Amino acid sequence: MKDAATTIIETLTSSGFEAYFAGGFVRDKLIGRDSDDIDIATSATPDEVEKLFENTFSVGKKFGVIVVVIDEKNYEVTTFRKESEYQDMRRPSKVEFTDAKTDALRRDFTVNALFFDPIKDKIIDFTSGQEDIKKRTIRFIGNPDDRILEDPLRLIRAIRFKTTLNFQYDNKTFKSVRANANQINKVSPERIRDELNKILLSSRRHTAIVELSESKLLQYIIPEIEALKGVPQPVEYHHEGDVFTHTYLVLKSLPDKSDLRLCWAALLHDIGKPPTIIREGDRIIFHDHAQKSTEMTKDIFSRLRFSKTDTDAVLFLVENHMRVAQLDQMRPGKRLALLTNPQIDDLVALVEADQRGTLPYDPSFVDDLKQQVVNARKLQSKNNKKQDKIIDGDILIKMGFEQGPIIKQILDDISDMVAQEKIASQAQAITYIKEHYGKN
Repeated sequence: MKDAATTIIETLTSSGFEAYFAGGFVRDKLIGRDSDDIDIATSATPDEVEKLFENTFSVGKKFGVIVVVIDEKNYEVTTFRKESEYQDMRRPSKVEFTDAKTDALRRDFTVNALFFDPIKDKIIDFTSGQEDIKKRTIRFIGNPDDRILEDPLRLIRAIRFKTTLNFQYDNKTFKSVRANANQINKVSPERIRDELNKILLSSRRHTAIVELSESKLLQYIIPEIEALKGVPQPVEYHHEGDVFTHTYLVLKSLPDKSDLRLCWAALLHDIGKPPTIIREGDRIIFHDHAQKSTEMTKDIFSRLRFSKTDTDAVLFLVENHMRVAQLDQMRPGKRLALLTNPQIDDLVALVEADQRGTLPYDPSFVDDLKQQVVNARKLQSKNNKKQDKIIDGDILIKMGFEQGPIIKQILDDISDMVAQEKIASQAQAITYIKEHYGKN
């Protein structure tokens, strides 16, 4: 990708234009991190970019953005610009094409305002971004309040860059974030969701949740998480402290490269505890908190405009994170279905993180759960190798059973017998049904 992007730079510069790599790619290059986030900034206008390259399309021509396609990969080429009159607190209503320095000064943070000339192997720095990278500091360009009011999503972006890069805030930057936290309400739910997704995919997701709370942003974007603070847990099972601390430890216990849906489930799995807490003397009980957490998660995902597919996947994990403790009480067929569910690996990962976030940690429960999954998969594989399907509703109707509760009862019964390996073929199932339910 870098070679193709360099080719774009060469084409632009050989035609008399300035052109540089911009933003995150340059920052990551200086930090020593790999990055495929290659954007190009140039003095060429959108029309001039379109004339120079054969395969292009516009994603925001009036804002100066043209996508150049090389080898089926897209590269954003953006004209140096100056922005003003942010009427919707995101997109400027007025854009002027300008020079590299002016373009750098309209960006959010100094570490994101760097340019790199790959032809001359030279950094172009108008905002002391290199110095801030050396100091590992996140600092708004110019007046922090002005940058935030232009686009309040920068409030969350400040948290994301601070935590994912493991930097510190410039003092004025953090003060301004806290002072303007309520401005996040003016940002669309979809943009907040996308920024939170990036945070949760980071290995430092647990730190970011604390930062979001301390910056006062959490109370506006996910108040259900902020409400976990100070909620006590049974000390005999939870030496770690309140529910917020437990959630922090669960996020910290996830593998670094965890699936996004698993990360959301880890964040939200216990949000039902505050409204379900019951105190009986010295005892603390959370009655059906997993079910309440599921209901609240559904509301949050609706609020943040998640897709139905993502919502259903996270709801499954939240709803079942306590249910695995009741496997021995389940019907064998239902237990087999849960242990072979396509999401079982993420559910086990959530349960393991939940256990590791509970002090003291006892690995025996998770070890047993993992073995039950292995055994269930072996049984499922054995059943799948059989040519005949064991039984279904059509077969039962042909045997003389009428549509209704009896069909479900028999199917559940047979699935239990299969799970216990007492029935292994359709013929055995039909014989069993005749003996126990009296049909031919």
